[in-house]
Amino acid sequence: MMSAIETADLFRGAYLLCCGARVAHAHVQRNQVLFVIEGEEVVAHDERYRLGTALVNPVALRETLNLLRDLIFERLRQEKNTHGAHPGRRDRTAQGLR
Repeated sequence: MMSAIETADLFRGAYLLCCGARVAHAHVQRNQVLFVIEGEEVVAHDERYRLGTALVNPVALRETLNLLRDLIFERLRQEKNTHGAHPGRRDRTAQGLR
């Protein structure tokens, strides 16, 4: 049965993708990217992750983490371009900070 989970946890998301799930949607909320991950048995895989019994190929996990990081940076860049810089933050380049 197809089900979905929403998470901002990068490792949780990467694990679920390694188990065959897919990112259905990613959106920015409160300055963090939330992933909606869907797939067959995603709830069962998520339970194994939370219980600490999850097993995964480490190479596939690393590649999937990089993919999700790229998606995070892309969504945050899109959000910044759409809504401008965060209104509460000041440009600190004049202070010599980068």
